[in-house]
Amino acid sequence: MALVSTIVGIVVPVIIALIILIILLKKSLLILKEREIIILERFGQYHNILHAGVHWVIPWVDKPKTFYYSYYVDTPNGKELRESLNMTRISTQNEVLDLPKQTVITRDCASVDLDAVLSYKITNPKQMIYSCVNLPNILSKLLQAQLRNLAGTLEIDQIIEESHLLNALTGLMASEANKWGVEIVFVKVQRVEARRLAEVLAKKKNADLKNKEIIITAKAHKQTKVIESEGLRDSMIKKAEGEAQEIVSRAKGAAQAKLNSAQAEVKTIKEIARAVGLNKDSKVDVSKYIITIKYLNALKQILGLSQTSANLIAEETVDLQSLPMFGVSSVALPNLSVKKTN
Repeated sequence: MALVSTIVGIVVPVIIALIILIILLKKSLLILKEREIIILERFGQYHNILHAGVHWVIPWVDKPKTFYYSYYVDTPNGKELRESLNMTRISTQNEVLDLPKQTVITRDCASVDLDAVLSYKITNPKQMIYSCVNLPNILSKLLQAQLRNLAGTLEIDQIIEESHLLNALTGLMASEANKWGVEIVFVKVQRVEARRLAEVLAKKKNADLKNKEIIITAKAHKQTKVIESEGLRDSMIKKAEGEAQEIVSRAKGAAQAKLNSAQAEVKTIKEIARAVGLNKDSKVDVSKYIITIKYLNALKQILGLSQTSANLIAEETVDLQSLPMFGVSSVALPNLSVKKTN
């Protein structure tokens, strides 16, 4: 019995010591994964920021700062509360919040439901953990307020057809979230539900599409007519330019022909003058000779015409033979007396 008591007396303290040692090791050793951060406090005050790796702390003296998340999300069964309590590790990765549908009133007093999703990243863990409590819930409430404000400045047509206008929420959220050490990556509206206005909006959209189709067709027809008119105008201009060029060419050709004819005539006159032996002291008029030649050529052409007759009249009797042309059929000669002389 004494031996057993001795063994028990030795083993029990050893086991207790091992248990205490294991507890101390567990309390003093912290292993962090990549992109995980712990805010370490000593006696309740901020002491250090622990990053990825192995860290030793003083048990019951150094203690990680705890925080919690609590927010609602949409599920097939309706809204569901999600909670994460007594968290110590802060993730610096991008986080996504799929927030519940938000009912908003547009500028034209229409009620629509907006389903938005938000992505954020913690950039300053110390500022985040000491400046806000329950970060997802704060971001959710802020997004709801910003959605109401922005939707109140837009009409329902703009929200449905130009949903990119709601992307301005990213900038609005970022300016507020910076003071909590949080960066807003994006805010997107996944779905817009117009409730009872859906059918009316669908009809309006179809009417708008038809109007756009009519406008596009009219513009295409107009463009076709413009192109045809421009082509016809260019064709007429080119045709007029061609005709003008042709007239100019003909005029130049006629002028050149006349010039060549005149030059040939001058050369002929010179040759004729040389042939008849004219010189500077000669009194023969060459021009009369040329005119006579032309007169004879013209007379030859006239006599060669059909149904044309010509009478050659002596120069001495030309006056008497031309009287019938003036209606005179006979001429009384004057009584001439002859005086005889011895």
